[in-house]
Amino acid sequence: MSMHDVFLLGAAACYLGAVIGLYRSLLSTADSRGLAVGLTLLGVLLHGTAQAGHWFTGGPPEISFLSALSLCALVVVLLLLVSVPFRNSVFDAGLVALPLATVILLAEWLLPPEPGILLESHTAKTAWHVVSSVLAFGVLSIAAVYALFVSLIDHFLRRHHLIRLVQALPALEVLESLLFRLISAGFVLLTVSLITGLLFVQNMFAQHLAHKTILSICAWLIFGVLLWGRQFRGWRGRTAVRLTLAGVFILVLAYFGSKLVLEVLLHRSWQV
Repeated sequence: MSMHDVFLLGAAACYLGAVIGLYRSLLSTADSRGLAVGLTLLGVLLHGTAQAGHWFTGGPPEISFLSALSLCALVVVLLLLVSVPFRNSVFDAGLVALPLATVILLAEWLLPPEPGILLESHTAKTAWHVVSSVLAFGVLSIAAVYALFVSLIDHFLRRHHLIRLVQALPALEVLESLLFRLISAGFVLLTVSLITGLLFVQNMFAQHLAHKTILSICAWLIFGVLLWGRQFRGWRGRTAVRLTLAGVFILVLAYFGSKLVLEVLLHRSWQV
């Protein structure tokens, strides 16, 4: 077993332990939130070390579908961790984000490596595009988790039945406020991603990026309409949840659906 595999398995084990600790903490069965944060931090360090093997190779980085997906999972978990010291922490979203990150790490360990894309040039435009794209996906993914929390609480409130886990989550108004803050930040990052992407792309059709660009613009429009509706129409509740999940779903198709079809099924790259 290579050191890369050891780091992947170690990170997956830490994330899984953190989920258990966070779940027990929210149910007030044990004071294990600190343990969950510590395990998440250790998992991020191991996960980041594994990712560094893809990006810092002494030559041009080789990025495959799974390594890109793993990088996004790392950013999502890191954003949860960074929020811990603040009053409006979003660490509770780890109940969903951490198991997903664990599954991605195990897939990266189990599945045979696919040939990736060599990033030959390191221009400022490329760097801004990659960073803003990954951060936009990470922030909006957390927003999707909070949209699910809002939907869950709303569902039980309408039926006057609250399970212990729902009772342990913040109030609905607090979650909605956090949700729209996350969407606003993700919308700005997605805007930067689209602008830098358009500067980076030389020939959209020759590089097989037309579908990715169109889907990303559709997601951007959905989030823009949602923010407009929140500001001028007071949209909230189910409307906000549905539009948030629709936008993130389209973004997943843009970032990973097109990448999966292009690289894994068609064995082609945006570089040719």
